[in-house]
Amino acid sequence: ERGFMTRAAAVERTLATLRFFWNAPHGPEPDATGYKGFYYHFLDMRTGRRVWNCELSTIDTALLLAGVLTAGAYFDVDDEFEAEIRRLADAL
Repeated sequence: ERGFMTRAAAVERTLATLRFFWNAPHGPEPDATGYKGFYYHFLDMRTGRRVWNCELSTIDTALLLAGVLTAGAYFDVDDEFEAEIRRLADAL
């Protein structure tokens, strides 16, 4: 809407991000992305896995989920890609 990127490019980036978090490993493993619905404070930018010995973060999880829900509400076109964004946002 402001010309920073096309809607199609935003859909592509958003879907890649939501698909990653949907498929990311959760569990007690030291390199998981999250655990029991919470995400770690620092994730490796290449792998998306926990780095260092950082803590689970309620704040970062809340910020992530706020963005996820915002994306789900924003992408409201009736097509398969934006519908997938809404499904993933609700599921996460």
